[in-house]
Parts: sequence; structure tokens; C-alpha cells
Amino acid sequence: MVRNGKALMGLSIIMFFVVLALFASFLTPFTSLGKDAETRQPPAPKYCVPSWYRTVLQNPTLTDNLRVVEDPGLPKLKSEGGEWLLLTESDRISVNTDESVGFPFDVAITQYEIKDGSLAVQFNRAPGTIYNESKVSLVKEFNYPFGGVPNGFSGNLELLVEGSTHKIGEHEYLDVLVNVRFFIALEGGNQWTLWPPPLTDDVIGHSGLDALIGFNIINYTTGEIYTALEAYPKIFEGEIFTIENTVIAKPESGAEENANWVICKPSRSTGKSYIDNSVLTGYCMGLTLMEDPAGFIFEETPGNYSFGVELTFIDVGDSDKSVETTVHIDDINLNFYGNSYGILGTDHEGNDLFAQLIHGTRISLYLGLSVSIMTVVLGLSVGLAAGYLGGIPDQILMRFNDLMLCLPTLPLLIVLAAVLGTTIENLMLLLVLLGWNGFARVVRSMAISLKERPFVEAAKAVGAGSGHVILRHIIPNVMPIVYVSLATSVPGAITAEASLSWLGFFDATRMSWGRMLFNISHIGGTAQVAVNPWWVIVPGLFISMMAVAFILVGYALDEILNPRLRMRR
Repeated sequence: MVRNGKALMGLSIIMFFVVLALFASFLTPFTSLGKDAETRQPPAPKYCVPSWYRTVLQNPTLTDNLRVVEDPGLPKLKSEGGEWLLLTESDRISVNTDESVGFPFDVAITQYEIKDGSLAVQFNRAPGTIYNESKVSLVKEFNYPFGGVPNGFSGNLELLVEGSTHKIGEHEYLDVLVNVRFFIALEGGNQWTLWPPPLTDDVIGHSGLDALIGFNIINYTTGEIYTALEAYPKIFEGEIFTIENTVIAKPESGAEENANWVICKPSRSTGKSYIDNSVLTGYCMGLTLMEDPAGFIFEETPGNYSFGVELTFIDVGDSDKSVETTVHIDDINLNFYGNSYGILGTDHEGNDLFAQLIHGTRISLYLGLSVSIMTVVLGLSVGLAAGYLGGIPDQILMRFNDLMLCLPTLPLLIVLAAVLGTTIENLMLLLVLLGWNGFARVVRSMAISLKERPFVEAAKAVGAGSGHVILRHIIPNVMPIVYVSLATSVPGAITAEASLSWLGFFDATRMSWGRMLFNISHIGGTAQVAVNPWWVIVPGLFISMMAVAFILVGYALDEILNPRLRMRR
């Protein structure tokens, strides 16, 4: 094999694919579908081009993913070795780390270690003076280094608000209300509110209401604040009531199912974020209308920016008693997504194409080798039985074989795959069912010829049974064609699976090279082929390389094992 050039080249290519298949988990951190292994979410926006385009093509408008916060799990101030600045002019505000209180559920943040505890921001005052409004901001500064705008951004923030209260009628309210604003700002320039967006009159259905600021509904007609805290999504679910003809939110900090935490990102069930450029509108950015908030914010790029959360404590409590409100802040985060990513870019969902390609190698080898082995074993068994036994068994087996050969392979595969399901194992069984017939006929012909040879007659003459003759005399002489058939049937199985996947009959839980071609041809379209041709070139090239490798090995085996082609050295 080593002396044969075809075999050496074919084995080298096969070993390359074997290494990719065995070490796929080490070569990429993503799943076989190209998603993040922990969150099961796409790691980047859809239709990204390869990141090396930025260097090779010298394109200044291409951007990459940018992680702004190094440790989003437990916010720490710079004075404590962290990364957050605390900005306030009020002596009534104190900040400390509370390790006993933290968001109690898992947060779907990619590649981060979520830690217990939270940052507690507290406003308190003794009886006497009312302080009206006291502001404090938790700010993270960062540099945006790219010359183009990001493809998108998303952020995360969890809040738990508690403190002293007073009653109005049957309902209890915080003495010190809180407005919350999640923002991003250009150094020396504009500032934009990311969350929460204000609500217009038609959303709430109350003519005296102009906006929802943080968790407080403000009636601009009278200038009074009537509300306590409420989880922002609950406003849309009718969790509101009316006092004195003014819409007032219920006083809980958040929904009970979230342990009363107010969450901007419902991380228990989905990766969609309330702090997301895809759901922001011009109203929450201070504009009349805007389709691309990311493009507007980063219009002047690159530059120095800051983002964070601004808390406004509104002291409306009784001046004759001590009041306090504490806001626990946890898992604060902001990520920017570029329009270039990874070695091959991303697909229509934002999944990593390189991860799909590497994991697709496993499927191709697994399916190709399994189908080839089962096909050869089945064809060998039927061919030996028909050829050696002859008579009625031969007639029955060969007529059934002829019937199978007359069936149109691809249409039958499509019908059976649609009926039985499109798992990889079902496809393997279908390919075996329709792939053994030709090899069985070849083995039958050889068996008929071999059973008439003198050495077989001699074995029978000394009392050897049929089993002994087949195992010791027939099969060893058939093995050269078996080896060749094993090698040459692998490409057929791989291309058949790719063809079915390209037509839409693929295993939804696994990625194959054929499914990659289906995604680009049926979903991405010709426009994406022009933008990122590697999406179609590389899987197509890998299918061709795998097929050529096994064909080369098959030809080499034929040269080595066939006495008529063997070269004497």
C-alpha cells in the first residue's frame, strides 16, 4: 500500500478526515449544528463572512464580535479590583457586594462564568429632609475599534428592588421609588436609552399617560408620580390597576415565577433579549423612527463609549420616618456582534459553518463506512448462498435481486425517507437495502466459478462439508473483490446521503455536508453564495475529496490484489 501512489494519496486524505472527525470537539467549541454548547444559541449574527476577510481583503467596514464585560456574573467596582465605575453626587447612596442575594436561575450568556451574589445599591435617609431625586450610575467604559457598524448587539440585566413601604388604600408602595435606565453613550457625544422603551398612550389606553420611565408611570398632566415597581413585561399582560383615574403598576419588584427579580433577558426559556437592536425602535432611542439602532449609535466609528445602568431614587416617602430602597444588580452584560466571524462565517441562523463542516466529517465517515460494510456483508451472504447452493435458492434470491435492481433508487429513497423518517440511521438502512444488489451478483458469479475448481472438488472428496468449503476455500478467494468493493462503495453512500440532504431529507438533529449545501441553496440563495462562496465550496470540495480518496484506495487494492494487475518487484 505504501509503495502504491494511489493508495498513499487516498490513505493520506482519509487520515485527514479521520483526524477531523476524532478531534472535532477539540477543534471547535460548538455543537454539530454550529451552536454554542452551553446556551444552544447561535454564536454570531446570520450571514457573517469569514473573519479573515478583514485582513486579506483589507475591508475596513467588516467588524468582529466584541465582548464588553469581562466578568458579567457579579459586578464589582474598580476600587475593589473590578471593572465598573460608580458615579453619584448623593451622600445618601451606598454600594456594597451582597454575596447572599443573586439571580437564582441560570443565565444564557455565552462563555461566561456566572457567580453568586449581586451588587447592592442602597438609598436611605433618616427622618427630616426629603431628598426628591438622587441619581447613581454604574458605568463600564470600552473602546469600539472597528471602522464599520456592528451587525447587532444584545445586553442583559437582572434587578431585585426592595425597601421600606407605605400603604395607599389596600396597596403597599415603596417609600423611595426607582427609575431604571440601561444606556450607551459616546464619549463627549450622544447618549441613547436601550431599555426600557417608553410606552405611548395607545399602548396603555389611558389619555393622561405619556410614558413609562423605568418602572414608574409618570402622569405629565399633573407632574405627579403615582406608581411603584413592576416587571416591565407584565405591563403588557394587563397587570395594572387604576387609582384616582391614573394607571398604576402593582408594587411587586418582579414576577413571582422569577423570584421577584426584574429581568431584561428571560434567560430561563429563551435567548431573546429585551436589550437587543432587533427589537428596539426609534422611540426608545430618542428618534422618530430608526430601522438600525446599531448603525445609528456607531455612526462615528471607531471611538470610546460607555454603557451601564442609571438609577434615579425618587424620595416621595414620609419625612417623619426613616426610608430606604435597595436595588440588587446582577449579570449585567452587553455584547456586540460583527458581520465577520470564524473561519468560514455563519449560516442563515448565525451558526458557525466551520463547526458544521468539522462535525459533518463524522457523519460522512460514520454513514459511508457503516453503509459500505453492511452492504458488502449482505451482498456477500446472498451471493455466496445463491452461487454455491444453486437450484431453487439461487432462483429465489436472484429473482428478488432482479426485482430490487429494477426499482428506481433515488425516487424510492425519497419516498421511504419521507415515510420512515430522516434520521441518519434510517438513511443508512435504506441505502443498505438498495445498495447490495450489484455486489451480490458479482459474488454469485465468482462462487459458481470457484465451486467447480479442482481444489474444491478435492475438499469435498475428503469429506469437507459446505460450511468448511465456503469458509476455507470460497471466501478467501472472494476477499480481493470484497476489499475493493468496500473501498469503492463508500463514495456512493456519502454522495447518496448528500443528495438526499440537498433535497431536504436530512436528520434535523445532526449536521452533514449535504445539509450545509441544502441550507445555502434553499435558504441562503444565490446572493449569499456571492457574498460567502466558501459556504458552498468547502462542503462540496470535502465530499469530492472523500469520494476520490476511497476510489483511489479501491483502485490501489485492485492493483495489489489482482494477479493480472500486480507488479512484481
